[in-house]
Amino acid sequence: MSQVPYDWETRKKYLDLPFPISEYQSRLSRIRSLMAKNDLDSLIIFGDSRDPGDLIYLSNFNPFGRAAIIVLNDKSPIIVTDAILHGEPINSYAWMTWVEEFVPTRHSDEEFASTLSKIITQEKVRKIGIVGVDNLPFQIWERLRSDIQFSWVDFWLEFTRMKSIRSDLEVKLCREVGEITAKSMRSAVESIAVGRTETEIAGIALKTMLELGAHDRSFQTIVNSGPKAGVKHSYPTNRKIERGDLVYLDMGAMKFGYQADMSRSVVVGEANSDQREVLDTILKAYNILTEMMRPGVRTSELIARANKLEKESNLRSKYKNRIYLGLMVHHGIATSFFEFPSLGLPDTILQKNMSFAFEPMAHILDFGTAVVEDTILITEDGEEPLTPYELVHW
Repeated sequence: MSQVPYDWETRKKYLDLPFPISEYQSRLSRIRSLMAKNDLDSLIIFGDSRDPGDLIYLSNFNPFGRAAIIVLNDKSPIIVTDAILHGEPINSYAWMTWVEEFVPTRHSDEEFASTLSKIITQEKVRKIGIVGVDNLPFQIWERLRSDIQFSWVDFWLEFTRMKSIRSDLEVKLCREVGEITAKSMRSAVESIAVGRTETEIAGIALKTMLELGAHDRSFQTIVNSGPKAGVKHSYPTNRKIERGDLVYLDMGAMKFGYQADMSRSVVVGEANSDQREVLDTILKAYNILTEMMRPGVRTSELIARANKLEKESNLRSKYKNRIYLGLMVHHGIATSFFEFPSLGLPDTILQKNMSFAFEPMAHILDFGTAVVEDTILITEDGEEPLTPYELVHW
């Protein structure tokens, strides 16, 4: 298929990893321990360019399309992918991964499935754990089940719980990505001025990200102002900023697949009484709930306090049928944008080196969006915002 070699000896001289290979081998060892506890012969981690986080975690491979990592108990892991551009694996990110056995296939459901089946059959696998079953097309799943006889378990929760405790090396990279994001937010906020467009402000943020070393953004940068700002999620437009606008900004940098996420709300000029009431409610929730965050805290405690704060606020009645108020909105974030820990699960216990985006919010139609969001790291005795920047801009 290829005209250019892609064997390990060729690939390794281009290898550019964020961590030593020993870090990935340590992750592999912990995965195998989990497999042994659950009597698994193999683990298959599926992902694609839309959701590559679990692939990146183990291999640093970020495919153009679809890929799988096969983890066996006593052999080196294997990458199988049909994300091969113009038939050349070396030009299709094969050089990114430390995993030596790299198996390309044509972009075909049947060939991708048959390659996986062949490997699994050769290894005489009986019980397989699956991570990323949501990323597995029905045609491939059906082919695997028809080709080989095996029992399987959805292993995503066990895998992602393990993954949610970041290593010290991961924390260092997450802190770097967070600082890039915070500096990009600062540049955007400081550029807000009457007459400037949303696209100009977003462009300043993106320029800053790349100048500071980001490989990409985590998601589409949001700069939203004026009457439409209450819908929250939007692309930046050519609308010009006006005095009195409540401007919502949401952005995140990405480097080596590790991501950050942060939001700020900015009033252009002096906030009116309604804007101040909404923004102060969000700020109060952010401060109270982050102060509670430390190792050993159950998320049920955070949820209960957030619910109490929501009830104490009169925002739902004041803006009836126009408001979404959520003071416990969050999502785990590192190599995936939505992962563990989930603060919405009441039995989750916070542990040192967990990280997540925390974003108490109120978005109100025909009013605007009020959010204070940071990527939060649980430390030994509390929490640390990985996206440090002033909270109040009103």
